[in-house]
This record gives sequence, structure tokens and C-alpha cells, in this order.
Amino acid sequence: MDLPQIPLLGMLKERMSWLSARQDVLSQNVANSDTPGYMARDVKPVDFSDILKGETRTAPGLTVTDQRHIAIQPDTSSSFENTNTPDTESNPTGNTVSLEEEMIKVADTQGQYAAAANLYSKMMGMLQTAISSH
Repeated sequence: MDLPQIPLLGMLKERMSWLSARQDVLSQNVANSDTPGYMARDVKPVDFSDILKGETRTAPGLTVTDQRHIAIQPDTSSSFENTNTPDTESNPTGNTVSLEEEMIKVADTQGQYAAAANLYSKMMGMLQTAISSH
């Protein structure tokens, strides 16, 4: 069994990848908070409802015979798009980074990542329990 092919685990993996990419971009913003002309950036939000809708597709060789069955889709790795998102109007040097706003975003991203990692861990524990009971 390929664990990333399980829809819930695949979505959690995608969410954690997005949050990791966002954390990288936010750390670049903080590092460049004093760089003249630097434009604050963020990672374009992913519409995870579209990912949920896409979970109805099936992987090659697997057939869903009942609508209550879990459809498994192939892994589709994606890259995330960065966008300019000035926190504030630019200062006299042209920099648009607000350290306070960036730190709020960093803390929020860390909390969301921790929640996703916890869900992933709980799901793995449930799978181990289900496997060991047979």
C-alpha cells in the first residue's frame, strides 16, 4: 500500500508542503525587512476545496464500485506560486515589509503546520492499529 495515495494523507502532505513553502517565503521577508525596495511576498493560497473535489478520481488499476468507497488518486506534486503582498505602504526606502505582520503570519503558519502534522500522526497511528489488529 502506497500511503501517500490515501486521499487524507495526500491532502495533509500537500497542506504541509504549502505551509513549508510559505514559511520559507515569510522568512525571506523578515530577512529583507531592511533591504531598500524589497517587496513583501507570500505564497498564493491553494484552494483546498478543489483538491477535495479532485479526490473523486481513481488511480490506474483501481475501481470504485460504490460511491462510499475511497477513491485513490496518483500523486500530483505541485509547485506553489509566490505573489507580492505588501503588508503596508512602502517606507521611504521603498521596502513594504512590516515585521509585526510577518511575525503574525509566521506564528499562524507554524500553528497550522503543527495541526496538520498532528493529524498526519494520528492518521498513521490509526492505520498502524488497523493493520496490527489483523
